[in-house]
Amino acid sequence: MVKSATRLIAVLAFVICGVAGQPAQAQMSEQQQLVERSRLVLDAFLSDPSFKDVRVYVQNAYAVLIMPQVLKAGFLLGVNYGTGVLLVRDPQTGEWGEPAFYALGGGSLGLQIGVQSSDMIFTIMNEGAVNKLLAHGVKFGADAGVAAGPLGASVGTATTTYFGEDVYAWGMSQGAFGGFWVDGSLILPKNAWNEAYYGRPIQPEEIVRQRKVMASAEVNALHDALMRF
Repeated sequence: MVKSATRLIAVLAFVICGVAGQPAQAQMSEQQQLVERSRLVLDAFLSDPSFKDVRVYVQNAYAVLIMPQVLKAGFLLGVNYGTGVLLVRDPQTGEWGEPAFYALGGGSLGLQIGVQSSDMIFTIMNEGAVNKLLAHGVKFGADAGVAAGPLGASVGTATTTYFGEDVYAWGMSQGAFGGFWVDGSLILPKNAWNEAYYGRPIQPEEIVRQRKVMASAEVNALHDALMRF
C-alpha cells in the first residue's frame, strides 16, 4: 500500500508539473482548439434534454469551468486529468470575461479498473470560491465543496433553487467506470498556456477581471454559447 501511494503521488506530481512547466512554444493552436472544444461541450449540454437543469446553475454562477475530455484511468490506482477554460461573469453587466486556462489533476486508491472520458462543466456559485481559484487554485472537497449537479424534477427555477455547495459538476461520460467523481482533485492554472495565448506573462485574475484582454472569434462564439443558457 505504501508503494502504491508513493506511485500515485509521483503520477500526480508529474501531471501537475506538466501543467505548470510546459514550454510556451507552439501552443497557440492547441489553445484555440481547446476554446472551440469548450464551446462544443456547451452546445452538447444545451441540446441534451437530460441536462436541461444545468441552465439554472449557469445562469446563477459567478464563474464556469469547462473541461472537454476529463480522463479517468485506473488499475487499483486511479488518476484524473483534464484541461479546460475558466470564465468569470462581470457582476455589474452580466457579461462573461476572457478564458483562463486551468488543469485538473487527482488520484485515488482502491478497487477500480477501467478508462473513462467525460466532458465536464463546473459551475462556481459564490465569489469566495472564485477568489480562491484565482489566487492559488483549489482542491475540491478541501478548499471548495463540490457536488454532482442534480438532475430531474427536484431542480426548481432560478429564484427558488438553493445553491448549497461552492461548486456543482456535471459530466457526459463514456467508458467503463460508469460514473465520475472529482472530490480531492486539484485545479491549478496552466500558466504556460495563458502566457502563450495572451502573448505575455499574465495571471488568471488579470485575464478574467480585465475585460477584453484579447477578443477573438472563438472566444466570442464561446460567450454566445454561455449566453444561451
